[in-house]
Amino acid sequence: MQIHISGHGVGLSPAIRRRVESKLGKVARFLPKITETRVVLGRERHRHLAEVTLSAKGATLHAEAAAGDFHAAVDLAIEHLEQQVRRRKDRIRARKPRLSRRPLRDVGPVEEAAPPAGDVIIRRLDIKPMSVDEAVEQMRLRSDGFLVFTNAKSRVVNVLRRRPDGQLELVQPSGASGR
Repeated sequence: MQIHISGHGVGLSPAIRRRVESKLGKVARFLPKITETRVVLGRERHRHLAEVTLSAKGATLHAEAAAGDFHAAVDLAIEHLEQQVRRRKDRIRARKPRLSRRPLRDVGPVEEAAPPAGDVIIRRLDIKPMSVDEAVEQMRLRSDGFLVFTNAKSRVVNVLRRRPDGQLELVQPSGASGR
């Protein structure tokens, strides 16, 4: 992180520089990808002004403060920056997580799980994207009577099952298109 400290009509003491650098180091803990920080100190009549602009990855934050001396003005300005950084991080954390865009895995072995209370048997299956025609061909090779797959056209999970009369039945969620 580059820190540029300048003064408008004011001489900057080493104590002020150290204070600014130490305070900005604390802000860097909250927002690690800071690229550049500009601090401008100035005086208007009896007020001491501090203006801090922080450039980070994807954001530019700015804070201004006025106080009786430069130490207090710098503290106030950096405190405002910390509040902005915290609000920004809270907004990022509060966003809904995105669905991953990982490709689906190939069909693997079926796992049989121990049934919970009652007569329920749980089978965990890996699903593979394929067209309905490919699913019909796969179904002819299977003996268990059903196939779970992701329809390559509509990208929704479908079930192909063999009915007791021998015909195949395609089960789709409502709103999904057919072949």
